[in-house]
Amino acid sequence: MSTSALMAAFWRPLRKMIKDRGVSRAKLRRQLCLSESALSELLNGKRATAPSWDVVTTILRACGEMEDSAFIHWRKTLTNLETELDVVAARQQSERPQALAEPAESAESADCSVCTDEYEDERFRSYIRELSSDGWRIRSFSAAARVLAGRRPVLRRDAEKLVENELESREELEVLRDSFDGIARRMLAGLGAGVRRACHVHRVGLLRAAHTILLLEGGVRSPALDSVWADDPAPDGVDVEGLFGTVLGDGTLASGALPITDVPYIDHRARLLAHYTEFAEQWAKAETRPVAEEATAVYEARLAELAADCPELFVWASMLDGPKAVRALDACPTGEARDRLESLYREVHARNGGLDGLEILLRALSRKTTPGVWPARLSEIYRYELNCPISPIGETGDDEPTPHIPRLAKGYVNPAFRTAVHSPGGMPHVDAWWSTRPLSEEIQGFLAAHLTGFPTVRPLIVLGDPGAGKSLLTRLLAARLPPEDYLPIRIELRNVSADVDILEQIRQALRHATLMDVTWATVTELSDGVLPVLIFDGFDELLQASGADHWRYLQDIADFQQASARSGLPVAAIVTSRTVVADQAKFPDNSVIIRLEPFDASRIARWTDTWNSANAGYFRRNALPPLRRDLGALYPDLAAQPLLLLMLALYFGVEQGTGPIQVDPASMSRVDLYERLLRLFVRRQIIKLEPRLRPEALEERIENELDLLSVIAAAMFNRGRQGVSAEEADNDLRFLRAPDNRAACPEAGLVFGRFFFIHEARATSTRGTARRWYEFLHATFGEHLVARKIARTLAHCPDHGPHDGLLFDLLSHSLLTDRAQIIDNLRDFLPTWEAVRPLFPTALDERSAESRTGYTARLARVTHRHACYSANLLLLALARGQVVNFSELTDDTADPVAQWSEHALLWKSQLPPDSWDAFTRAVGSVPQRAIVGKAEGRRDIALCLNRHELPETASRAAWVLDPPGGETTPEGEEPLSTGDRWHETLRRSRLLYDRDVELVLEPALPVFEELNDLTSAYTVDPFGQGASVAHALVALLLCEPAPARDLTTRYEACLRALDTSVGPWAKERLVALVSHRLAGESDRLPADFVSDAVWTLANEWTSTRPISNKDERTPLHLLSVACRLLARAPDEQLAVTAARLLALEPASVVSHLAIGSGSDAHVPDTMSTGRVLALLFRLIETIAEPGTRALSGLRLLKLAVALDQREWCDEHGTRVLDMLDTTVLEGLLPSEEEYVRGRWGGTFDE
Repeated sequence: MSTSALMAAFWRPLRKMIKDRGVSRAKLRRQLCLSESALSELLNGKRATAPSWDVVTTILRACGEMEDSAFIHWRKTLTNLETELDVVAARQQSERPQALAEPAESAESADCSVCTDEYEDERFRSYIRELSSDGWRIRSFSAAARVLAGRRPVLRRDAEKLVENELESREELEVLRDSFDGIARRMLAGLGAGVRRACHVHRVGLLRAAHTILLLEGGVRSPALDSVWADDPAPDGVDVEGLFGTVLGDGTLASGALPITDVPYIDHRARLLAHYTEFAEQWAKAETRPVAEEATAVYEARLAELAADCPELFVWASMLDGPKAVRALDACPTGEARDRLESLYREVHARNGGLDGLEILLRALSRKTTPGVWPARLSEIYRYELNCPISPIGETGDDEPTPHIPRLAKGYVNPAFRTAVHSPGGMPHVDAWWSTRPLSEEIQGFLAAHLTGFPTVRPLIVLGDPGAGKSLLTRLLAARLPPEDYLPIRIELRNVSADVDILEQIRQALRHATLMDVTWATVTELSDGVLPVLIFDGFDELLQASGADHWRYLQDIADFQQASARSGLPVAAIVTSRTVVADQAKFPDNSVIIRLEPFDASRIARWTDTWNSANAGYFRRNALPPLRRDLGALYPDLAAQPLLLLMLALYFGVEQGTGPIQVDPASMSRVDLYERLLRLFVRRQIIKLEPRLRPEALEERIENELDLLSVIAAAMFNRGRQGVSAEEADNDLRFLRAPDNRAACPEAGLVFGRFFFIHEARATSTRGTARRWYEFLHATFGEHLVARKIARTLAHCPDHGPHDGLLFDLLSHSLLTDRAQIIDNLRDFLPTWEAVRPLFPTALDERSAESRTGYTARLARVTHRHACYSANLLLLALARGQVVNFSELTDDTADPVAQWSEHALLWKSQLPPDSWDAFTRAVGSVPQRAIVGKAEGRRDIALCLNRHELPETASRAAWVLDPPGGETTPEGEEPLSTGDRWHETLRRSRLLYDRDVELVLEPALPVFEELNDLTSAYTVDPFGQGASVAHALVALLLCEPAPARDLTTRYEACLRALDTSVGPWAKERLVALVSHRLAGESDRLPADFVSDAVWTLANEWTSTRPISNKDERTPLHLLSVACRLLARAPDEQLAVTAARLLALEPASVVSHLAIGSGSDAHVPDTMSTGRVLALLFRLIETIAEPGTRALSGLRLLKLAVALDQREWCDEHGTRVLDMLDTTVLEGLLPSEEEYVRGRWGGTFDE
């Protein structure tokens, strides 16, 4: 509707009301201070602006409309009119430039519509000062209103008046909600058009102000406010400005928590929900969670509605990723804006390569202006890269046909990635830390969100593995940024001085790109209204190649960004680096980090399709099949990295095209593939440099080059690193080349410069000197070459000369288990381990003069080098996966166990803890006897790689204590014994102050203290396995309750230990502990087994010291077991046991219990426990010796208490007490005394 139609529709019912109520127009003129013509113009809707609320209320009062409902209705109607008039005005404003576009196109300026408007610019100026922190701090409704109202004084006035009100009732709350809704819609009307015309800085300010309004709307509409006036007494009044302040809290959410790249939307929503919950707790009387959910829903609905006009919000909310985009689009209101947004989403989502979707997205969000001189020029320079190959590795220099390398715009597959916000304690250099971060698929949307958000405070840091495509990403990013809004400057850190400041590095990068000596100031002065984007590629090169300290380099970039923002020129920065060096620099707090993920199967297949499409003609001409799409499953180490995937594709394209026999990729082993890959690319490089070589000379040169590369790989391995400096590489080339290599020794730079699969990091100082650092694009190349070098050297050993010396140099610095893949490769390289046999016996000997080379990779003791060498020889012997007895590696005259101990102690003392741990994980051992040679029949150790046949807790006591000749101790004879006391064993062990020994001993120290004699005695089970008595006892005490699977076996081991020669005190302790355990579970064990166990334990208990000196708990435990079993079934052995424990004549007990064979039964087969106790008490009264009767009675009383035989106690209590004197009763425990006193009270006291 037009403005006139809106005004006429508003005044029509008011004019009718005046007529129907007979209101005098003369009186109305006086009240409104208007002339007759002015009043007529007003009532007929001829004015272009909405009337004030005072005019409307005057008319309502004149018409007699005094009800609140009438005022509420007309207030809402007036608010809607104001909103609709603002929408019409905004639409007319947005259409006006388009109407003038044709004649004025040549004069259209790239300047921001806000910057060039004095009033608009002044409106923003007060917020620019805070640009150096986290952007504009729009913390209040008033601040947001001033930014959004612009040149609309009525809207500004209405916003100011809104916060001056005070709410006295729920009706006034409804009026506030309606007024706020109207003002908010007027503020946000036409926002999309205003954002499109604004430069980046002002664009973010407008959107942040809009976001503040959305947050307020969720709070104002919250049901939490409805409960304020629900209870009596009602509050005195609610200040609107204070209410808005509680909605926004401390302003953090409004000013800094936009749903942008550093906060996944799910986390943003959680923070929003917590914020509204905190707000609701200040107002709501009921549960706050549903209230907060409703407020969040209002916010999300308005966010989606606004995102249709301002796609930046759609992008910021990470809505380009999968289902989130569908939900967001569904929430947008239908209409032209939503259709445009859906079309944009579909187009971006369909672009999954070359970052072309990023360009489409940024152009849709950019201004429609003519770009400045320098943004246009640099963009044109960088866009040239789009038509360049993704890598130069396809260049051969000969006339042979080769596959076509895809262009950057087509050959780059957009990677998946993970994001994190750096905070203290973060570990961005650790892969396991990244695995906890969420995986994201749409990197185009992420980069667009970052660049259109507020990236001018801290750098975005992009991490990735070598060959992951970090540099390709920077090349594409510089090419895809629209010059209308961005000024890209790509700084390759390897090509600029490492020891200069940021500005000088930018200047050098500009000179390298433009071939002109231009400065940062020159470029930015001619680039008004655009956002400079500094792209620093290869930060790891500074860290590795430069001799200077670059710990603060990332912080320096952040400081540069903040200083630039304070001077009125916000700058974005992006820095790439390898993941593994991320711990060598200080990351600015709260900086956003992403890590590029390796390719998954779908991306490998997508890349393969691009390759096959680009090379369809090549395949057809050479009758070759296309590249397989499942290379990721066949070669996961290589295919997951883009550059290595390209290497694979080239190999199959070239090798298959020139070789006589085509090889199925799936049929090749890992070692075979790497060998073919390396030989192919080395051959291509040599042919490129020397195309006229004879075949024999070519093969010799190939082997020479591979040996040189192997030396460099060994240099890295020996230093425990993935890279090596040029100086270190030159040093090792002088010592580690094959002794029969006759070619001249080149410099490292010449070796590495020939091959694309070696990455050269370079840093240049202001003096012009360059420091270089080398590493393989993937660690597996180095691991293959190290294994190759070792295998070829070992094949010439032993020669007691240069090859022996070279092998020592290769194996005496680092353990092969530190790089387990080397051992896996050696399995294919080594036909047998026999070559190790003559080397190992002398591994710890001093090197002969003929085999000493003087080489050292790093400062190390002689003992360390010999320890590494001997341990690596053992690993070579085991690399084939066979079981090797240690006696096969030692001198026939030596004791294998003594030799093993000598080596193992040396390894543990000399190897770093991590290396020793990796070694023990890899080498499995089983104690056994030697089966060959002079050591036959003696103790031996069987060894195998990555197989641990026995658990770590298995006892080796029998093997350790086995006599050297191999004789064993038959079962039933004296136990094995070390001849040492426990404290002597501890003394020898703890003198080492070894961490592992201390950690193992610490939980066992109480065993040594409490069971000292039992730790020095050993028994052998029926299977010939030995263990200490203490081991048997602890194993029993810690076993699960009956019916555990091997519980009876553990009991038998302890009972067998009673036949050993341990001291009486130790035996008594053993009997006590076993009896206590047995008493608690005898009912769940076989009766025959329990009867035999009680018999054995009782015999041991009664056969040592006098009964009066012993702990009374043991006989009670045994008696309780015997009585319970006798109550179940007659048992002569148990009856005798009970008699002996009660100091009674066994024959009398057996006779009275009628258990003897052939006697007449006086008792049934089963009887109660109380009945058994009654019979035993009668025997004590009648046949017990007078000297032992009282003690026997006391023991029976304690037994009745332990079995809780209350009826027996009630029946026999008085007679028992008559039998006992005061001295004997002192033997009752406090708990037993309390039990007896509770049953017999006064009788006991008497």
